[in-house]
Amino acid sequence: AENRSALHRAHQAGLKICICTGRSLTETRGVIAEVGLDLDWGVFAFGAIVSDIATGRTLAARPMLPDVARRLVEYFQQAGYPVLMLYDAAAGGPDYRVLPGRLNVEAYHRWAEVTPAALEWLPQGADPGRPLRVGVIVHPEAVQTVREGVQAAFDLEEVKCNSIFAPNYGLHVVECFDGQVNKWFGIRQLTGPAGIEDAQVVAIGDDINDLEMIREAGLGAAMGNAIPPIREVARRIVATNDQAGVAQLINDLLTKASSATPEG
Repeated sequence: AENRSALHRAHQAGLKICICTGRSLTETRGVIAEVGLDLDWGVFAFGAIVSDIATGRTLAARPMLPDVARRLVEYFQQAGYPVLMLYDAAAGGPDYRVLPGRLNVEAYHRWAEVTPAALEWLPQGADPGRPLRVGVIVHPEAVQTVREGVQAAFDLEEVKCNSIFAPNYGLHVVECFDGQVNKWFGIRQLTGPAGIEDAQVVAIGDDINDLEMIREAGLGAAMGNAIPPIREVARRIVATNDQAGVAQLINDLLTKASSATPEG
């Protein structure tokens, strides 16, 4: 509630609030509804797609190249993993398509039961096309090995690879994108056309998929519960998520803005 109140005050003060997440728009709708703002934009799938939230219309997208996606899917399939592939649902079709495999199958079905996303289960060997994201669910002890294997098999220009824990599902995921994609890439697809300078952007986060935006924004802030690599690149560290660190940052920004006015 404290974070929500601060976001509303920021919005009323004229700031543009942009949710930046590794989830798809479909998977983020519940959070957007809880925030309760008429948000303009959202950066989804780690920056691979940016959307107009009110209409769901895609403003920009960076899917993987077909050959890279095909080779990546084959790489995971040969290792025995079912493969999750995220697409631009606004273009028609489901959010995810899933290719079968033998490892951790129960985790994929558990995820499928709780996600609000629309799924299509594909037959073995189906063409992946141009997904926005290709991912696999792995056991915690295998995350590092799987990620390092992808990084060794693909050039950095081809594939950006993250390993992340999805607490809302209780799953560890290795997820891959086009090599140019990150949250900062997505943010700049919005700020550039809007005439917003990099120095005017404030970014806050806690996990590895927030690194580029926190490093490159005019003010990059890390939550108090952020992992060490995020804390290292942040210009400021605020309270944890459970201590309303977002509200702390917003309140400080609004206070400074108020004191900088002639009336202040």
